[in-house]
Amino acid sequence: MDNYIILAFGTFISCMINTIILFQFIEERNERLLDNRFLYRIVKTGVFVILVAINGLGLPVVNLLSWIILFNVINHTLYHNSNRKLIYRLFEIPVLVLILSFCETIGVEILEYVLLKSQIHGIAPIMIKSMEITFSKLVVLIFYYMVITKLWRENISEKYTRTQCLIQIIIILFSMANLAVIIVVISKATSKTEHILILINIGCILFADLYFLYLARFVEENNQLKVKLKLLEQQSLLQFEFYEEQKEKYNESIKILHDVNKHLNMIEVMYRAREHQTAFNYAQEISKMLIPLSLEDYTNNPILNVILNDKKKIANYHKIDFNLVIGIVDLAFMEPIEVTTIFGNLLDNAIEACDEVPEDRFIKMRLDKYNGFTVINIANSTMPVEKWHHGKPVSKKGKNHGIGLLNVEQVIKKYNGCMVLEENYNIFTCKIIFN
Repeated sequence: MDNYIILAFGTFISCMINTIILFQFIEERNERLLDNRFLYRIVKTGVFVILVAINGLGLPVVNLLSWIILFNVINHTLYHNSNRKLIYRLFEIPVLVLILSFCETIGVEILEYVLLKSQIHGIAPIMIKSMEITFSKLVVLIFYYMVITKLWRENISEKYTRTQCLIQIIIILFSMANLAVIIVVISKATSKTEHILILINIGCILFADLYFLYLARFVEENNQLKVKLKLLEQQSLLQFEFYEEQKEKYNESIKILHDVNKHLNMIEVMYRAREHQTAFNYAQEISKMLIPLSLEDYTNNPILNVILNDKKKIANYHKIDFNLVIGIVDLAFMEPIEVTTIFGNLLDNAIEACDEVPEDRFIKMRLDKYNGFTVINIANSTMPVEKWHHGKPVSKKGKNHGIGLLNVEQVIKKYNGCMVLEENYNIFTCKIIFN
Protein backbone atom coordinates (compact mmCIF):
# COMPACT_ATOMS: atom_id res chain seq x y z
CA MET A 1 0.00 0.00 0.00
CA ASP A 2 2.83 2.38 0.90
CA ASN A 3 4.54 1.65 -2.39
CA TYR A 4 1.33 2.43 -4.26
CA ILE A 5 1.00 5.77 -2.44
CA ILE A 6 4.57 6.72 -3.32
CA LEU A 7 4.08 5.83 -7.00
CA ALA A 8 0.69 7.55 -7.13
CA PHE A 9 2.23 10.71 -5.69
CA GLY A 10 4.87 10.80 -8.42
CA THR A 11 2.22 10.24 -11.12
CA PHE A 12 0.04 12.97 -9.59
CA ILE A 13 2.92 15.50 -9.66
CA SER A 14 3.91 14.52 -13.20
CA CYS A 15 0.39 14.87 -14.64
CA MET A 16 -0.30 18.15 -12.87
CA ILE A 17 2.84 19.88 -14.13
CA ASN A 18 2.37 18.65 -17.71
CA THR A 19 -1.30 19.68 -17.66
CA ILE A 20 -0.45 23.18 -16.40
CA ILE A 21 2.27 23.60 -19.05
CA LEU A 22 0.05 22.45 -21.94
CA PHE A 23 -2.87 24.67 -20.91
CA GLN A 24 -0.49 27.62 -20.55
CA PHE A 25 0.85 26.92 -24.02
CA ILE A 26 -2.65 26.77 -25.55
CA GLU A 27 -4.00 29.88 -23.80
CA GLU A 28 -0.96 32.00 -24.59
CA ARG A 29 -1.27 31.28 -28.31
CA ASN A 30 -5.06 31.16 -28.75
CA GLU A 31 -8.26 32.83 -27.60
CA ARG A 32 -11.11 31.20 -25.72
CA LEU A 33 -14.25 30.56 -27.74
CA LEU A 34 -16.51 30.84 -24.68
CA ASP A 35 -16.73 33.39 -21.87
CA ASN A 36 -17.63 30.86 -19.18
CA ARG A 37 -14.55 30.68 -16.94
CA PHE A 38 -16.14 28.06 -14.69
CA LEU A 39 -16.50 25.72 -17.68
CA TYR A 40 -12.80 26.00 -18.48
CA ARG A 41 -11.90 25.25 -14.85
CA ILE A 42 -14.07 22.13 -14.94
CA VAL A 43 -12.46 21.05 -18.22
CA LYS A 44 -8.94 21.53 -16.83
CA THR A 45 -9.78 19.56 -13.67
CA GLY A 46 -11.49 16.81 -15.65
CA VAL A 47 -8.58 16.47 -18.08
CA PHE A 48 -6.15 16.24 -15.17
CA VAL A 49 -8.17 13.49 -13.44
CA ILE A 50 -8.53 11.50 -16.69
CA LEU A 51 -4.81 11.72 -17.43
CA VAL A 52 -3.87 10.65 -13.88
CA ALA A 53 -6.09 7.60 -14.26
CA ILE A 54 -4.67 6.71 -17.70
CA ASN A 55 -1.04 7.26 -16.60
CA GLY A 56 -1.69 5.02 -13.61
CA LEU A 57 -2.09 2.10 -16.01
CA GLY A 58 1.63 2.30 -16.84
CA LEU A 59 1.22 1.90 -20.61
CA PRO A 60 3.63 4.37 -22.31
CA VAL A 61 2.00 4.33 -25.77
CA VAL A 62 -1.50 4.79 -24.32
CA ASN A 63 -0.22 7.60 -22.10
CA LEU A 64 1.36 9.44 -25.04
CA LEU A 65 -1.71 9.09 -27.27
CA SER A 66 -4.04 10.22 -24.48
CA TRP A 67 -2.11 13.48 -24.02
CA ILE A 68 -2.04 14.20 -27.75
CA ILE A 69 -5.70 13.38 -28.41
CA LEU A 70 -7.17 15.11 -25.36
CA PHE A 71 -5.29 18.38 -25.77
CA ASN A 72 -5.75 18.47 -29.53
CA VAL A 73 -9.52 18.11 -29.07
CA ILE A 74 -9.56 20.84 -26.42
CA ASN A 75 -7.38 23.13 -28.55
CA HIS A 76 -9.81 22.93 -31.49
CA THR A 77 -13.14 22.88 -29.64
CA LEU A 78 -12.62 25.46 -26.89
CA TYR A 79 -9.99 27.75 -28.43
CA HIS A 80 -9.43 29.48 -31.76
CA ASN A 81 -6.77 31.51 -33.57
CA SER A 82 -7.68 33.11 -36.91
CA ASN A 83 -4.08 34.21 -37.53
CA ARG A 84 -2.67 30.71 -37.95
CA LYS A 85 -3.52 27.92 -40.36
CA LEU A 86 -5.45 24.87 -39.17
CA ILE A 87 -2.72 22.45 -40.24
CA TYR A 88 -0.25 24.31 -38.03
CA ARG A 89 -2.55 24.10 -35.02
CA LEU A 90 -3.12 20.38 -35.65
CA PHE A 91 0.58 19.62 -35.30
CA GLU A 92 1.69 22.02 -32.55
CA ILE A 93 0.23 19.99 -29.63
CA PRO A 94 1.64 16.60 -30.77
CA VAL A 95 5.04 18.22 -31.36
CA LEU A 96 5.04 19.84 -27.92
CA VAL A 97 3.95 16.58 -26.21
CA LEU A 98 6.74 14.68 -27.96
CA ILE A 99 9.28 17.34 -26.94
CA LEU A 100 8.14 17.14 -23.30
CA SER A 101 8.30 13.32 -23.43
CA PHE A 102 11.84 13.54 -24.79
CA CYS A 103 12.76 15.92 -21.93
CA GLU A 104 11.36 13.41 -19.42
CA THR A 105 13.52 10.68 -20.93
CA ILE A 106 16.57 12.94 -20.69
CA GLY A 107 15.69 13.63 -17.04
CA VAL A 108 15.55 9.92 -16.23
CA GLU A 109 18.91 9.33 -17.91
CA ILE A 110 20.49 12.23 -16.02
CA LEU A 111 19.23 10.92 -12.68
CA GLU A 112 20.54 7.40 -13.38
CA TYR A 113 23.89 8.85 -14.40
CA VAL A 114 24.11 10.94 -11.22
CA LEU A 115 23.23 7.97 -9.00
CA LEU A 116 25.80 5.83 -10.82
CA LYS A 117 28.61 8.40 -10.61
CA SER A 118 27.81 9.23 -6.98
CA GLN A 119 27.82 5.51 -6.14
CA ILE A 120 24.56 5.83 -4.27
CA HIS A 121 23.05 2.38 -3.68
CA GLY A 122 20.43 0.80 -1.53
CA ILE A 123 17.50 2.92 -2.72
CA ALA A 124 14.21 1.04 -3.02
CA PRO A 125 13.10 0.49 -6.64
CA ILE A 126 9.77 2.22 -5.99
CA MET A 127 11.63 5.30 -4.70
CA ILE A 128 13.91 5.35 -7.76
CA LYS A 129 10.82 5.14 -9.99
CA SER A 130 9.13 8.04 -8.15
CA MET A 131 12.31 10.11 -8.19
CA GLU A 132 12.70 9.52 -11.92
CA ILE A 133 9.15 10.82 -12.45
CA THR A 134 9.64 13.93 -10.31
CA PHE A 135 13.22 14.68 -11.39
CA SER A 136 12.26 14.42 -15.05
CA LYS A 137 9.67 17.15 -14.42
CA LEU A 138 12.45 19.48 -13.38
CA VAL A 139 14.11 18.92 -16.76
CA VAL A 140 10.75 19.58 -18.45
CA LEU A 141 10.32 22.87 -16.56
CA ILE A 142 13.85 23.99 -17.37
CA PHE A 143 13.57 23.18 -21.07
CA TYR A 144 10.06 24.62 -21.45
CA TYR A 145 10.68 27.97 -19.76
CA MET A 146 14.31 28.41 -20.77
CA VAL A 147 14.15 27.15 -24.36
CA ILE A 148 10.67 26.46 -25.77
CA THR A 149 9.05 29.70 -24.59
CA LYS A 150 11.92 31.70 -26.07
CA LEU A 151 12.17 29.94 -29.43
CA TRP A 152 8.54 28.94 -29.96
CA ARG A 153 6.61 32.15 -29.48
CA GLU A 154 4.08 34.22 -31.40
CA ASN A 155 5.91 37.53 -31.24
CA ILE A 156 9.45 36.95 -32.50
CA SER A 157 10.37 40.58 -31.86
CA GLU A 158 10.07 40.09 -28.09
CA LYS A 159 13.41 40.51 -26.39
CA TYR A 160 14.29 38.62 -23.22
CA THR A 161 16.34 40.68 -20.82
CA ARG A 162 19.48 39.54 -19.05
CA THR A 163 17.75 40.06 -15.72
CA GLN A 164 14.96 37.65 -16.63
CA CYS A 165 17.42 34.98 -17.80
CA LEU A 166 19.56 35.48 -14.69
CA ILE A 167 16.53 35.02 -12.40
CA GLN A 168 15.59 31.82 -14.21
CA ILE A 169 19.13 30.46 -13.98
CA ILE A 170 19.27 31.22 -10.25
CA ILE A 171 15.96 29.39 -9.71
CA ILE A 172 17.22 26.36 -11.62
CA LEU A 173 20.57 26.25 -9.79
CA PHE A 174 18.80 26.54 -6.42
CA SER A 175 16.51 23.64 -7.33
CA MET A 176 19.41 21.52 -8.57
CA ALA A 177 21.26 22.11 -5.31
CA ASN A 178 18.21 21.07 -3.28
CA LEU A 179 17.71 17.95 -5.37
CA ALA A 180 21.41 17.05 -5.02
CA VAL A 181 21.02 17.16 -1.23
CA ILE A 182 17.83 15.08 -1.44
CA ILE A 183 19.55 12.43 -3.58
CA VAL A 184 22.28 12.09 -0.95
CA VAL A 185 19.78 12.01 1.93
CA ILE A 186 17.39 9.52 0.30
CA SER A 187 20.01 6.77 0.35
CA LYS A 188 20.08 7.04 4.15
CA ALA A 189 16.31 7.10 4.60
CA THR A 190 14.90 3.80 5.88
CA SER A 191 11.20 4.18 6.63
CA LYS A 192 8.35 4.70 4.17
CA THR A 193 7.38 7.87 6.03
CA GLU A 194 10.78 9.38 5.33
CA HIS A 195 10.49 8.39 1.70
CA ILE A 196 7.07 10.03 1.39
CA LEU A 197 8.30 13.21 3.11
CA ILE A 198 11.26 13.39 0.74
CA LEU A 199 8.98 13.02 -2.27
CA ILE A 200 6.69 15.72 -0.90
CA ASN A 201 9.75 17.96 -0.57
CA ILE A 202 10.68 17.27 -4.20
CA GLY A 203 7.10 18.03 -5.26
CA CYS A 204 7.19 21.35 -3.39
CA ILE A 205 10.45 22.26 -5.14
CA LEU A 206 8.90 21.51 -8.53
CA PHE A 207 5.80 23.60 -7.84
CA ALA A 208 7.96 26.43 -6.52
CA ASP A 209 9.99 26.27 -9.75
CA LEU A 210 6.80 26.28 -11.80
CA TYR A 211 5.50 29.31 -9.93
CA PHE A 212 8.71 31.36 -10.00
CA LEU A 213 9.55 30.55 -13.62
CA TYR A 214 6.05 31.57 -14.65
CA LEU A 215 6.32 34.66 -12.43
CA ALA A 216 9.59 35.63 -14.17
CA ARG A 217 7.78 35.48 -17.52
CA PHE A 218 4.87 37.46 -16.08
CA VAL A 219 7.21 40.17 -14.83
CA GLU A 220 8.87 40.39 -18.25
CA GLU A 221 5.49 40.59 -20.01
CA ASN A 222 4.57 43.36 -17.58
CA ASN A 223 7.75 45.24 -18.55
CA GLN A 224 6.91 44.80 -22.24
CA LEU A 225 3.41 46.17 -21.60
CA LYS A 226 4.97 49.19 -19.89
CA VAL A 227 7.08 49.79 -23.01
CA LYS A 228 3.96 49.53 -25.18
CA LEU A 229 2.20 51.97 -22.86
CA LYS A 230 5.07 54.42 -23.27
CA LEU A 231 4.74 54.02 -27.03
CA LEU A 232 1.04 54.83 -26.87
CA GLU A 233 1.67 57.78 -24.55
CA GLN A 234 4.35 59.15 -26.87
CA GLN A 235 2.09 58.71 -29.88
CA SER A 236 -0.80 60.43 -28.08
CA LEU A 237 1.52 63.26 -27.00
CA LEU A 238 2.76 63.66 -30.56
CA GLN A 239 -0.81 63.85 -31.81
CA PHE A 240 -1.77 66.30 -29.07
CA GLU A 241 1.21 68.56 -29.82
CA PHE A 242 0.41 68.43 -33.53
CA TYR A 243 -3.19 69.52 -33.01
CA GLU A 244 -2.14 72.16 -30.48
CA GLU A 245 0.18 73.64 -33.11
CA GLN A 246 -2.64 73.64 -35.64
CA LYS A 247 -4.91 75.26 -33.05
CA GLU A 248 -2.40 78.07 -32.53
CA LYS A 249 -2.07 78.57 -36.28
CA TYR A 250 -5.85 78.62 -36.59
CA ASN A 251 -6.18 81.26 -33.85
CA GLU A 252 -3.45 83.30 -35.53
CA SER A 253 -5.23 83.08 -38.87
CA ILE A 254 -8.53 84.12 -37.27
CA LYS A 255 -6.88 87.21 -35.83
CA ILE A 256 -5.42 88.16 -39.22
CA LEU A 257 -8.58 87.40 -41.17
CA HIS A 258 -10.66 89.30 -38.61
CA ASP A 259 -8.94 92.52 -39.64
CA VAL A 260 -8.85 91.81 -43.37
CA ASN A 261 -11.88 93.99 -44.10
CA LYS A 262 -10.32 96.86 -42.18
CA HIS A 263 -7.09 96.51 -44.11
CA LEU A 264 -8.90 96.39 -47.45
CA ASN A 265 -10.90 99.51 -46.56
CA MET A 266 -7.70 101.29 -45.59
CA ILE A 267 -6.05 100.38 -48.95
CA GLU A 268 -9.18 101.58 -50.77
CA VAL A 269 -9.06 104.92 -48.94
CA MET A 270 -5.38 105.30 -49.88
CA TYR A 271 -6.07 104.69 -53.57
CA ARG A 272 -8.94 107.18 -53.55
CA ALA A 273 -6.58 109.71 -52.00
CA ARG A 274 -4.13 108.86 -54.84
CA GLU A 275 -1.54 107.66 -52.34
CA HIS A 276 -0.59 104.76 -54.60
CA GLN A 277 2.90 104.15 -53.21
CA THR A 278 1.61 104.16 -49.64
CA ALA A 279 -1.17 101.74 -50.60
CA PHE A 280 1.34 99.50 -52.35
CA ASN A 281 3.61 99.44 -49.29
CA TYR A 282 0.64 98.74 -47.06
CA ALA A 283 -0.40 95.85 -49.28
CA GLN A 284 3.13 94.47 -49.07
CA GLU A 285 2.91 94.52 -45.28
CA ILE A 286 -0.42 92.68 -45.40
CA SER A 287 1.14 90.10 -47.74
CA LYS A 288 3.92 89.45 -45.22
CA MET A 289 1.32 88.93 -42.50
CA LEU A 290 -0.43 86.30 -44.63
CA ILE A 291 2.75 84.31 -45.45
CA PRO A 292 2.56 82.18 -42.24
CA LEU A 293 -0.92 81.06 -43.27
CA SER A 294 0.17 79.72 -46.64
CA LEU A 295 1.23 76.08 -47.02
CA GLU A 296 3.28 74.65 -49.82
CA ASP A 297 1.67 71.57 -51.38
CA TYR A 298 4.39 68.94 -51.44
CA THR A 299 2.04 65.93 -51.66
CA ASN A 300 -1.63 65.10 -52.00
CA ASN A 301 -1.69 64.24 -48.29
CA PRO A 302 -2.85 67.28 -46.26
CA ILE A 303 -1.44 65.99 -42.96
CA LEU A 304 1.98 65.36 -44.49
CA ASN A 305 1.93 68.82 -46.08
CA VAL A 306 1.31 70.41 -42.68
CA ILE A 307 4.13 68.36 -41.11
CA LEU A 308 6.64 69.14 -43.88
CA ASN A 309 5.85 72.86 -43.82
CA ASP A 310 6.12 72.92 -40.04
CA LYS A 311 9.43 71.00 -39.90
CA LYS A 312 10.90 73.09 -42.71
CA LYS A 313 10.09 76.24 -40.76
CA ILE A 314 11.74 74.78 -37.63
CA ALA A 315 14.79 73.70 -39.68
CA ASN A 316 15.18 77.20 -41.11
CA TYR A 317 14.98 78.64 -37.60
CA HIS A 318 17.78 76.23 -36.54
CA LYS A 319 19.80 77.20 -39.64
CA ILE A 320 19.48 73.74 -41.17
CA ASP A 321 19.39 73.31 -44.95
CA PHE A 322 16.12 71.42 -45.52
CA ASN A 323 15.82 69.81 -48.96
CA LEU A 324 12.72 67.91 -50.13
CA VAL A 325 12.31 65.74 -53.21
CA ILE A 326 8.74 64.43 -53.41
CA GLY A 327 7.42 62.23 -56.20
CA ILE A 328 3.88 61.12 -56.93
CA VAL A 329 3.13 59.03 -53.86
CA ASP A 330 -0.20 58.07 -52.32
CA LEU A 331 -0.10 57.57 -48.52
CA ALA A 332 -3.85 57.02 -48.21
CA PHE A 333 -3.21 53.47 -46.89
CA MET A 334 -1.96 55.01 -43.62
CA GLU A 335 -4.02 56.65 -40.88
CA PRO A 336 -3.33 60.38 -40.25
CA ILE A 337 -1.80 59.66 -36.83
CA GLU A 338 0.50 57.07 -38.48
CA VAL A 339 1.69 59.64 -41.00
CA THR A 340 2.34 61.99 -38.08
CA THR A 341 4.16 59.25 -36.17
CA ILE A 342 6.54 58.35 -38.99
CA PHE A 343 7.42 61.74 -40.44
CA GLY A 344 7.04 63.71 -37.21
CA ASN A 345 9.40 61.45 -35.25
CA LEU A 346 11.97 60.96 -38.00
CA LEU A 347 12.22 64.64 -38.88
CA ASP A 348 12.33 65.63 -35.20
CA ASN A 349 15.20 63.16 -34.72
CA ALA A 350 16.97 64.58 -37.79
CA ILE A 351 16.62 68.16 -36.52
CA GLU A 352 17.84 67.11 -33.07
CA ALA A 353 20.87 65.36 -34.60
CA CYS A 354 21.68 68.41 -36.76
CA ASP A 355 21.61 70.66 -33.68
CA GLU A 356 24.67 68.82 -32.36
CA VAL A 357 26.64 69.47 -35.55
CA PRO A 358 28.65 72.73 -35.47
CA GLU A 359 28.40 73.45 -39.22
CA ASP A 360 27.13 72.12 -42.55
CA ARG A 361 23.76 71.17 -41.13
CA PHE A 362 21.39 69.59 -43.60
CA ILE A 363 18.36 67.34 -43.94
CA LYS A 364 17.57 65.67 -47.27
CA MET A 365 14.27 63.87 -47.58
CA ARG A 366 13.15 61.88 -50.59
CA LEU A 367 9.68 60.33 -50.91
CA ASP A 368 8.92 58.46 -54.10
CA LYS A 369 7.65 55.26 -55.68
CA TYR A 370 9.87 52.62 -57.32
CA ASN A 371 8.55 49.44 -58.92
CA GLY A 372 5.40 49.46 -56.81
CA PHE A 373 7.27 50.21 -53.56
CA THR A 374 6.80 53.41 -51.55
CA VAL A 375 10.27 54.53 -50.47
CA ILE A 376 11.18 57.08 -47.80
CA ASN A 377 14.80 58.20 -47.53
CA ILE A 378 15.85 60.74 -44.92
CA ALA A 379 19.53 61.72 -44.63
CA ASN A 380 20.90 64.28 -42.19
CA SER A 381 24.22 65.48 -40.84
CA THR A 382 25.12 64.04 -37.47
CA MET A 383 27.87 63.46 -34.99
CA PRO A 384 29.30 59.89 -35.03
CA VAL A 385 26.94 57.37 -33.43
CA GLU A 386 28.81 55.88 -30.47
CA LYS A 387 26.62 52.86 -29.74
CA TRP A 388 24.12 50.70 -31.61
CA HIS A 389 21.64 48.12 -30.29
CA HIS A 390 19.62 45.79 -32.53
CA GLY A 391 20.23 48.00 -35.56
CA LYS A 392 19.20 51.23 -33.81
CA PRO A 393 21.33 54.00 -32.31
CA VAL A 394 21.30 54.14 -28.52
CA SER A 395 20.08 57.51 -27.28
CA LYS A 396 22.54 59.45 -25.12
CA LYS A 397 19.60 60.81 -23.10
CA GLY A 398 18.84 57.53 -21.34
CA LYS A 399 16.45 54.61 -21.58
CA ASN A 400 13.29 56.75 -21.60
CA HIS A 401 14.29 58.22 -24.96
CA GLY A 402 14.11 56.52 -28.33
CA ILE A 403 10.41 55.72 -27.85
CA GLY A 404 9.56 57.67 -31.01
CA LEU A 405 11.66 55.34 -33.16
CA LEU A 406 9.91 52.33 -31.62
CA ASN A 407 6.58 53.90 -32.55
CA VAL A 408 7.81 54.30 -36.13
CA GLU A 409 8.76 50.60 -36.16
CA GLN A 410 5.28 49.62 -35.00
CA VAL A 411 3.66 51.47 -37.90
CA ILE A 412 6.13 50.01 -40.41
CA LYS A 413 5.50 46.46 -39.18
CA LYS A 414 1.75 47.01 -39.48
CA TYR A 415 2.13 47.52 -43.24
CA ASN A 416 4.80 44.82 -43.73
CA GLY A 417 7.48 47.41 -44.42
CA CYS A 418 11.13 47.47 -43.43
CA MET A 419 13.47 50.13 -42.07
CA VAL A 420 17.24 50.33 -42.27
CA LEU A 421 19.30 52.84 -40.24
CA GLU A 422 22.91 53.64 -41.15
CA GLU A 423 25.61 56.16 -40.27
CA ASN A 424 28.61 56.78 -42.54
CA TYR A 425 30.97 59.74 -42.66
CA ASN A 426 28.80 61.76 -40.24
CA ILE A 427 25.68 61.26 -42.35
CA PHE A 428 22.78 59.43 -40.75
CA THR A 429 20.38 57.71 -43.17
CA CYS A 430 16.95 56.24 -42.58
CA LYS A 431 15.50 54.13 -45.40
CA ILE A 432 11.93 52.85 -45.25
CA ILE A 433 10.22 50.68 -47.85
CA PHE A 434 6.50 49.89 -48.00
CA ASN A 435 5.16 47.24 -50.34
